[in-house]
Amino acid sequence: MAAYGKPQPQPQPQPQLNNAYYGPPIPPPAYYGSGAPPQRSGPHRLFCCLFRVIAITIIALGTASLVLWLIFRPSAVKAYTDTATLSRFDFNNTGGRVGRGILSYNLTVGMRVRNPNRFGIDYRSGEALAFYDGDRFGYAPLQPFYVARKSESKFDVTMIGTEAIDDGDVERTYRRETTEGLYRVKVRVYSKLGFKVRGFKVNNYKSKITCTLYLPVPSSGNGTASTTPSTMVFTRTNPQRTTCDVDF
Repeated sequence: MAAYGKPQPQPQPQPQLNNAYYGPPIPPPAYYGSGAPPQRSGPHRLFCCLFRVIAITIIALGTASLVLWLIFRPSAVKAYTDTATLSRFDFNNTGGRVGRGILSYNLTVGMRVRNPNRFGIDYRSGEALAFYDGDRFGYAPLQPFYVARKSESKFDVTMIGTEAIDDGDVERTYRRETTEGLYRVKVRVYSKLGFKVRGFKVNNYKSKITCTLYLPVPSSGNGTASTTPSTMVFTRTNPQRTTCDVDF
């Protein structure tokens, strides 16, 4: 018995492709809205422009500051006390109680500031204070002065007057150091600073110089005024010169 089936479809021949055919056509990009690409507003473009300008300015200033710092790298300022004249240092008890009295003093200190940097330092609005056993007893204003690059300047501090003292520790320290022959006095110089670098000025810096002096009792032997005042500066390690502490 002969077998019959459905006739199978014959494959259709593929169309011949020419060399210009590379695939199906790519549809153009679709735009939404009005059909035109979105445009940024004027204020937005202005803000972007200002932001770029500010960023570039900050980067340029930072780079310039770094270069200037590397060129003019600051070194520590040095301060010294070369001489001191103690003509009078007398404590008189006037209240009948230990520590209550009048301290009479006459002190002149010769100081020197050394600037090792490649820029000048302008010292202005300065004042000097003297302390004995933690109590302040002397004050003197300072004349402004300028320390050029890699140089030094000298100045004198003179304090004359009397000061009321109401501190028993001060009198006890005074009596003991009079017997020992040395008074331990601190002199501090406070100043406002200005720096001059290649024509540029930088202000609003502050400086404090602290000098600890060991001054011999005037030759009268009791701390009162004498015809031969002490004119030497003593420290524990160097009797010729006192190195001071400098803080900015």
